[in-house]
Amino acid sequence: MLLRLFFATCLTLSLLTAGSLQATPMDDAKAAITEAEALRASEFAPAHFSSATARLAEAENLLASHKDRGRVEILIDEAILAAREASKLSEKFTRNFPALVDSRDRLKLAGDNYVRDDLGERSEREFARVVEAAESGNLKSAKREAKIARLTFQAAQTVAAREQFVRPISKSIAAARKQKARNFAPEALNRATQAQASVEKLIKANPDAQSEAYSISQQGEQAAQHAIRVSRLGTQFDHKPATVESWIDASDARMAILANALGLQLDRSQSPEVQLALLKQAIEDMQSEHLAQIEDADKQVRELGEKLARYEGELSDMAEVRRKLQLKREAEAKIKRLTKLFDPAMVEILLTPDADVILRLKKLNFLSGSAVIPPEAYVILDNTIKSIEIFPGRAVRVEGHTDFMGTNEYNQELSERRANAVRDHLLLQMENSESRVSAIGHGEEKPIANNETAAGRTKNRRIDIVLIAPTAPAASEEPQ
Repeated sequence: MLLRLFFATCLTLSLLTAGSLQATPMDDAKAAITEAEALRASEFAPAHFSSATARLAEAENLLASHKDRGRVEILIDEAILAAREASKLSEKFTRNFPALVDSRDRLKLAGDNYVRDDLGERSEREFARVVEAAESGNLKSAKREAKIARLTFQAAQTVAAREQFVRPISKSIAAARKQKARNFAPEALNRATQAQASVEKLIKANPDAQSEAYSISQQGEQAAQHAIRVSRLGTQFDHKPATVESWIDASDARMAILANALGLQLDRSQSPEVQLALLKQAIEDMQSEHLAQIEDADKQVRELGEKLARYEGELSDMAEVRRKLQLKREAEAKIKRLTKLFDPAMVEILLTPDADVILRLKKLNFLSGSAVIPPEAYVILDNTIKSIEIFPGRAVRVEGHTDFMGTNEYNQELSERRANAVRDHLLLQMENSESRVSAIGHGEEKPIANNETAAGRTKNRRIDIVLIAPTAPAASEEPQ
């Protein structure tokens, strides 16, 4: 709110300084219409929004022709009032009908390729009736119409979700069966068919659960593709038995590379199970050796700490500086791996002075006023999960941010809904991580760009994934 008042004051002062008394109300009208547009007033309060834009256009035409300046002032005042009312009605609509708005957004984001034309058109007609009743102030009628529209949207969503999430698995399963997966990869084929049945059941029961449907669909696709790969190899062995030898030779070569790195010499006469057991034991021995070295180093640190206890305060500060520098060095090394996962145009990677790593998801673009994750962002979130796995010891905080269009309360609520939507999506594919991942909404309070421009507002509407650096152990705790 303070930022919005500051912006308005600066705009007024700059206009007065320029000596343009007529430009101030015109700019106020344009700003009011811009805010209404950002709140999707053209969808949720179309009559008021159209009235505002029509009056502004008429005022601009009269100004251009130098006619009837008194009429111009009246039109501008009417445009401002209509635009502000459109903004107010839009916020009210999203609060009164959040489930309906989300259903409509899911259908819109699915794309024309998945939405059946007749259901899409019928849904929009019924949605328009809800909007008309709500905008006219007849909330009782609007709620009645919303129930009907919601059912139609869900029916359309169900059809679209089947195309999005079930059909890809079905195609992969069909391809696997052609490769005789029943013979060569029955377990993988069974996992794929179970996933297909699960996602079909989920969509039928709850077409809104698209993040979960995506997660199950991905698992089914992976299982089906694995079945195809195994079946192709099995068919190759079946037709050309001699290829088994070359495949085993290649597998042995890969195992030998790992063994050499661990200082082992494998015997090719040993079974793969025995070789894997030897590799596992070598890794465990190496870990034990490293742990022993760390324990010795910790012991030396404790002894030094006891000897230099009189310098406790100074040493504590130095130790904290060293600890943060070490965390930053480790984070910088891992960030090099993160850069291979993300296109810089999609995700910006930042390292804070406290060694927190921030993944700024620049291309996770929600529809205005919506907390529905667009399907094209699923790949970004998949790679976000891989990034989180690279930092296993860190807690994760999902932060939602908005621009300053709309009231503080509206933006705070919207940022929280978006942050929670992303957190829920991540947790669907991260086992036993609920306590590790939190979500918070900051509303419009932490802008990173100028809210006075459209480009700046776009940057401010964002999701940040913060990988939080571990804190220093308490004085009573032993060094980790």
